[in-house]
Amino acid sequence: MAFPAASLPEPGRAHDGVEPAVEWVGDRDAAAAFGSPEAIRAGLLPEQQAEFDAAFDAALTAARQTLRLEQLQHVLRGWRRVAWLTRQDPDAQRRTVAAAAEITRTGRPRTGSVSWTDLRADLGV
Repeated sequence: MAFPAASLPEPGRAHDGVEPAVEWVGDRDAAAAFGSPEAIRAGLLPEQQAEFDAAFDAALTAARQTLRLEQLQHVLRGWRRVAWLTRQDPDAQRRTVAAAAEITRTGRPRTGSVSWTDLRADLGV
């Protein structure tokens, strides 16, 4: 699953010209349940753990180089959300991971999917 945790903006801050993300309603509960990188990793599906490890390692490297923790906090927040959703419905997460793997492998969108451009047009955004 290609989780773009490092590409999501910090809540309340613009990041690389992208509008800031609103805080997710489950963040407080997710932080209480998954308060450490170890807990986050343990809450993920086995097939997600290597991707978490890579994102966490990249964020640690960035923190060492920049002496700033924002990217690390951002990565942990994103993966904490994934762990929380996994806890809520592990089977749905497995289906999501499998769908992402299929899209990556085939390079084709899933049947019945709608492009982001079409969705925005349909919503009038």
